[in-house]
Amino acid sequence: RAAAIGSIRDDLRNAAASLRIIRQMQEAESDRPEIVGGNDDDATIFGALFTNAIILYARATFTSGARPALLGEEGLSADDKATHDEVKTLRNSVFAHYGRGEETEDGPIVRDAVVRSFNRNQYRYGVYTTRALHKVGLGARMEALIVARLAQIEAKLQKLLDDVETRLNDAASTDAALGRSLPQYEFDADKFCASRGAADHMRTRMSSGELEDTDYTTAVPKPAT
Repeated sequence: RAAAIGSIRDDLRNAAASLRIIRQMQEAESDRPEIVGGNDDDATIFGALFTNAIILYARATFTSGARPALLGEEGLSADDKATHDEVKTLRNSVFAHYGRGEETEDGPIVRDAVVRSFNRNQYRYGVYTTRALHKVGLGARMEALIVARLAQIEAKLQKLLDDVETRLNDAASTDAALGRSLPQYEFDADKFCASRGAADHMRTRMSSGELEDTDYTTAVPKPAT
């Protein structure tokens, strides 16, 4: 349960990071002219990040799976509960399964239409689709919601870790052999980490008694040619 809620916390942190990157990119290009035609790479990035935030938040809070459901809807303010419900609807009816998302507060995610030209000499049909790759208002509300969720996580995680310590101490006090055997179960940083550098960094932190959260990002390898 402690490991599961740590994983949930990681999902929420990455969802928040996706929303933050969208906001920062928007602020940096606020004066950019509208692009008509062609591919807009920034719009694609916004859409991917927004989808990622929705999916990760859903996975952390209401999607069933192998992890125990440790974060329900209790303790949310009325505004946060409304945002939570909106994200839940979008995840279920737009992002995980096709839907237009008409229920969103600031307009649907998808609009589509079949259009017939008015040229009397030669008529043509076209299919037009407009897609809101992200929702600015919802993104801002989600950032506030995730802050509240992370505060809930910290309290739950500390309670679970305290319970782990209590149970382990109780077990060791009733079984002397258990206490003596614990040092042999050394954490294998090399198997856990994605690189040797990350493993060495973790071992250094552990040997100094520092076990707080640590992010260690490795370079993405280029595909073999």
